[in-house]
Amino acid sequence: MRHIKEIMIVAVCLMVLSFCVCTGFGIYFMYREGVQEYEDLRTYVKETDEDDHTEGTDGSDGKQTVVDFKALKKINPDIVAWIRIPDTSIDYPVVQGNDDSYYLTHTFKKAEHVAGAIFLDSDNDADFSDDKNIIYGHNMKDGSMFRGLRNFLDDEFLKEHHILYLYLPYEGVWIFVIVKCEYTPADGDAFLLGTQEEVPTLLLSTCGTDASKRLVIWCEKQEEKAEQIFEG
Repeated sequence: MRHIKEIMIVAVCLMVLSFCVCTGFGIYFMYREGVQEYEDLRTYVKETDEDDHTEGTDGSDGKQTVVDFKALKKINPDIVAWIRIPDTSIDYPVVQGNDDSYYLTHTFKKAEHVAGAIFLDSDNDADFSDDKNIIYGHNMKDGSMFRGLRNFLDDEFLKEHHILYLYLPYEGVWIFVIVKCEYTPADGDAFLLGTQEEVPTLLLSTCGTDASKRLVIWCEKQEEKAEQIFEG
């Protein structure tokens, strides 16, 4: 009987181990699936010579960053921009839904996934013409989406990565300077953030270390280029 009991214990342990391994692989592949989608989408963003005026450009180092919005719109008509902070993990298409819930659980290609998408607040105008515009993204444990925003809590990192480019389908590229990064109450109104002396034109928001906080980056618009782009 004792021998049988030992065999049963070993069998149960093996079953638990097998479950944990399968669950671990399942979680890994789930995260990887989301990461792969956005890696594939980055093939629609290319560096070209400065005399190529196909689409949006930042004009740095004699090169243009060209975003193929026409092709991206065929994949998802909800695209409103592409956001990029050079030399960081922030390099994503920005969409806008009819509410602020759908893209919490759906990717750019509208696949149901925990990573969701990077999206503009549904109350903002799609052309970013409001005084304050808010872009949301998940704080993913695998480092994707807006997880990288927490790096800006480090003053040295912020100083070295303070330029943000926002590429728009019909407005060229807008340049922002990141001026501040801090935690704010999760239940506060993001549209009221800032003061009269410091009015950001772009806010990047993600969940914080717990449910009571969120991490927000304040960005000020510096320059606009509209060399545009494509029709349709």
